[in-house]
Amino acid sequence: MCLTFSLFFCVLNVFSQTVPNVNNLSVIERDFHFELFEQRYFEIPSLLNQSNLKAFSYGEVNYLYSEGALRNPQDYKKQNGLYLETASLQSLENTNWTLFGSLEYLNTRKEDIENNLTYGITENSSPYYLFQETTGIWNHQDYNFEVSAANTLNSRFTLGAYLNYDTSFYFRKTDTRNELTALKVQAKVALSYKYNIKHTFSLALSNEFYKTDSELGNKFPENNTATTANYYLSTGLGSYIKNIETGFESKRNVPELQLYWFTKQDGWDVSVASNTEYGLERWTDKNIVKIEENEELTKYSFIKERVQVFYNKYQEDKLLSVHLDAEYLKGNGKVWQDTGAFYYKNFTTTSYNVKAGADILFYNKLLNKISLGLNYYNKSQLDLNYAYKFDFQYLDPKVSVGFNKSISNTSAFFANLSASYHLVLDLEHDPFAANNIYVDWIGNKMAYFSEIDTFNFNTKLGIDVKLRNKNKLECSLNTAYTKATKLPVSNENYYSNSDDYLSLVAGLKLYF
Repeated sequence: MCLTFSLFFCVLNVFSQTVPNVNNLSVIERDFHFELFEQRYFEIPSLLNQSNLKAFSYGEVNYLYSEGALRNPQDYKKQNGLYLETASLQSLENTNWTLFGSLEYLNTRKEDIENNLTYGITENSSPYYLFQETTGIWNHQDYNFEVSAANTLNSRFTLGAYLNYDTSFYFRKTDTRNELTALKVQAKVALSYKYNIKHTFSLALSNEFYKTDSELGNKFPENNTATTANYYLSTGLGSYIKNIETGFESKRNVPELQLYWFTKQDGWDVSVASNTEYGLERWTDKNIVKIEENEELTKYSFIKERVQVFYNKYQEDKLLSVHLDAEYLKGNGKVWQDTGAFYYKNFTTTSYNVKAGADILFYNKLLNKISLGLNYYNKSQLDLNYAYKFDFQYLDPKVSVGFNKSISNTSAFFANLSASYHLVLDLEHDPFAANNIYVDWIGNKMAYFSEIDTFNFNTKLGIDVKLRNKNKLECSLNTAYTKATKLPVSNENYYSNSDDYLSLVAGLKLYF
């Protein structure tokens, strides 16, 4: 695959002599434009040739480290690993084609993960995952390949296509072992119609297929028959399936419809995007082999609607960007009942997420960027078996500033500093009739953690070096620090005021 990908980049570079405009930007400016590229253009492959970035190629390597007590109870306490990525966007000379390709590799070790035997695969508020109280160590490897293309058919129509192949391997290495594999394949086609010089309309259709396979086995040093060594499949809040023997297979299909409108006027532009997804996730017990038994034990369906609005105003020495991102999700879970032979609805969830922000870039200035942001999240969950309710909502205001200072003709120092406050507005946790291991092991801890107010401080510091042939080398250190500021009033103290969490990413990124 690596050889094929390298040849792919060689072909691009032979047929395209376009100099990547990212080489004329500072690190702060590049990061902003890459984020804008991913959020505003990359989602619609037929817009590749109309994006804010005309051409780029880079390769990067990062070392990851994080550790701390203030983390989600089902997440890792410590992590270290390696991340590699290479990507390129090029227009083929004397053709109507614009191509993008990327290849990513991740290898990490995660420690002290409890009550989670299918680590890292739960998405879209799905309640399904295998759990066990005993903590474990995980090794995780991920290979992710993306390719996208746009072809201008004529003065009005552009056709685009996208393919993503992402495969992950999760290995739990202590006591209860789990060889968990995951595969995601997403294919997308898009069509853009240029109504006139100022207005463009786009439509995209896609489908994401996701599959996991879990192989469980106990390897305790001594025979362990305690309750904490058993496997369970969570199917809601307090609801679970026990007597699991060998593992489960899950499949999820998510078709998506995307609509997009873009208008470009004198000195400013606006885009509005609408994404509608409907997903269905099924979990199958691999231990059931009899025809008369139903092996598909659970179903989770969801609908998700997302709307994104971007407004950019351009001036010679600065850029103002304002954005709004709103998402709504509603999901329902069902469990197979042998008695009566039907699927019983036992779980519902609803969530709202609204993000708003504004960025100002000051090109070639010491004060390179100012950003303000606000994130509101509201989530409700209900288990119908026990009338178990878990609702919460929070607000995250954020401010950041970016600096860039030339220190020689070939190098510049950069710093991006951001601070945010996680403010819990309301939380209701009522297990009601549930009085079982889920409440003791997971429910109470999750509720306590979700009610903690925190202060978060992020930095990105480094040096950007100009090399020969207009290449650039970015050397950076990213830090993310989280500190508890207010704990909930409770009889149980799962966390303390001194708890915190620190993440570090040291990396090199070469633009060529």
